[in-house]
Amino acid sequence: MRIFTVALIAATFAIGASAAPKNEAPLYKTAEAKHFTTAEGVELSPAFADYFYAELRNELTKAKLVKEVIGEGETVEDVDAPRSLVISGTITEFKKGSVVKSALIGFGAGFKSLKMDADVVRRSDKQNLCLIHVHVKIDPRWNEKVMAKGAAREMVKEMKKALAESAKSPAPEAAKPS
Repeated sequence: MRIFTVALIAATFAIGASAAPKNEAPLYKTAEAKHFTTAEGVELSPAFADYFYAELRNELTKAKLVKEVIGEGETVEDVDAPRSLVISGTITEFKKGSVVKSALIGFGAGFKSLKMDADVVRRSDKQNLCLIHVHVKIDPRWNEKVMAKGAAREMVKEMKKALAESAKSPAPEAAKPS
């Protein structure tokens, strides 16, 4: 009986591993990630925007959302423009958190909080593909690099989900009867 159970579990993992696509093609050819602006009253170090920019570029390629991430202001060939994205946004809110509250109360009290909004636009026709709102909370003892990495990861996860949903829905022109 135990051998049968082990064999069944092994077969399930083997089938699951072979069913998963190994080399997914990226949805888009290129993406230009612009530096995010900060809203009035947001007190973050200037280095945070650079950390976030670098992490966003890294996460975009790691998630296989785009084939190549180009630098800010670089041009793209006209043929590739319909499959190119431009990502820009704003850091809307940042709360510093409290180490004392985090240590004494726990359960998420005193955490640093970061809210961001991002627009993902197709380069060729400037069509807004999705609007993303991200809210990240981290321990106040962690540095800005960790917060930037978490925010970039969450941003790319939400972006991938939103772009996949928009790709599944029919185009407005295709839905109209002729």
